[in-house]
Amino acid sequence: MRIFTGALDFLEKILRVATSCLFAVMVASIAYQIVLRYIFSKANAWSEELARYAFVWLVMLAASLGARRGRHMCIDFIVDKLPIPLKTFITFGTRLLALFFFIILGWKGAELLSFTMNQNSTGLEISMAFIYLAIPVGAFFMILFSVEDILLRLAGGSLPAASKEAV
Repeated sequence: MRIFTGALDFLEKILRVATSCLFAVMVASIAYQIVLRYIFSKANAWSEELARYAFVWLVMLAASLGARRGRHMCIDFIVDKLPIPLKTFITFGTRLLALFFFIILGWKGAELLSFTMNQNSTGLEISMAFIYLAIPVGAFFMILFSVEDILLRLAGGSLPAASKEAV
């Protein structure tokens, strides 16, 4: 289990770098579009598309990071008042439901790729399958991180969650 968690720690670092780079690409592309439009009175389609597609990838990769550290929004004020055994059961059940959702998301996202394989974007002229690939890739990472969380909970441990102050 330690090797699996160590590999996912390394993967998390890679995903953090990737999301940072995607955010930088998004900001630079939008800044370029603003300068071009308002200073030079010209516009192009590719910079807006680049920002939009970087955002799609950013959301899916960052969602997987959020899934690993328990940063997604949850309403836990009722669950916190329950007895420990029931609280543990409900928490474990929600993790299994989330895992099931991520599997369906990845499966349907992969199906979507076959429909978009022959479509190209207007501005960048790249295959739309590359853009929609973010869905199964993000779902794959969410599945990995959810399996890790479930295995750690079964072993009696847990991942270090995000602090409430940071949220």
